[in-house]
Amino acid sequence: MTSDPKESGEFGLIDTLVTRRPHRASLYRPCRVAAGDDAALLAWLAQPVITTDTQREGVHFRRDWQTPFEIGAKAVSVTLSDLAASFARPVALFVNLGLPPTLPGAVAEELYDGLGHALERYGCDLGGGNTSRASELSLDLFAVGEGQGRMPRRTDACPGDLVCVTGPLGLARAGLRCLETQETRYPELVKAFKEPAARFDAAEVLRKHRVRCAMDISDGLAGDAGHLARESKVSLVFDLRPDMAHGALTDWCGATGEDPLAYMASGGEEYELLFACNPDTLAAIEADLPGVMCVGRVTDRSGSPLSGLPDDASSFEHR
Repeated sequence: MTSDPKESGEFGLIDTLVTRRPHRASLYRPCRVAAGDDAALLAWLAQPVITTDTQREGVHFRRDWQTPFEIGAKAVSVTLSDLAASFARPVALFVNLGLPPTLPGAVAEELYDGLGHALERYGCDLGGGNTSRASELSLDLFAVGEGQGRMPRRTDACPGDLVCVTGPLGLARAGLRCLETQETRYPELVKAFKEPAARFDAAEVLRKHRVRCAMDISDGLAGDAGHLARESKVSLVFDLRPDMAHGALTDWCGATGEDPLAYMASGGEEYELLFACNPDTLAAIEADLPGVMCVGRVTDRSGSPLSGLPDDASSFEHR
């Protein structure tokens, strides 16, 4: 019988987290000194790339919808997704965990299991972490990666480029709606919401083909494309069609009367990559990356930064 890590206080919880460090052989660049000491010592990095994220109960997740394991694993994926969008390899993750005083220690332990599982999946080390009492369960995450050459920017979309995504859109938002309505017939949609993947595989293909403009889709196509258009000082003209929708989304929309284009345009927490490139580059990418889709084109700025999306398309809001 294992003891409850909360019974031994903050140090017991930190010790429990340390045991979830991935196996050294699975890591891209192991820390020289990792979780367990006062601070982490990273290996020398030629191009350090840094990102942060936060996950709050009732805003980003609900424990009546997701297991602690799923919450922990998703927190890692969404944090590391920014590194994927930067064409960086993940090196180390630091996690600060806020715990309500009534939360059973077994919940924290299962959450740590999810963190460790996702870190091993991505070859990312556990640099360290901390715990604190909080009014709700929360995770604050800080990730370090190593750039692999030129970092793509939101500022580098050019007129004549095509606007593309690395995979299907709208599934996660439809999955969230299934959870809200207690709909159980579409597990693929629910999985898209609960278990997103940081697209390091797709990022490597885009890097290989020298894509200069990319970002991940966390706030929905409409929201994130708006950021890209404003930063690049261009307009984006979209051409979304029903035949672009994933089969699971099409089936769900057929049963519920929802518009698949609306979900594709405004769905959040996709974590596919949005990128712009010229037509010849897209043709080369398509040979290496099945599932990539062209969803529009870049033009000189004129009027609205975005056109061709459903009238009610908007940025996804966590709630």
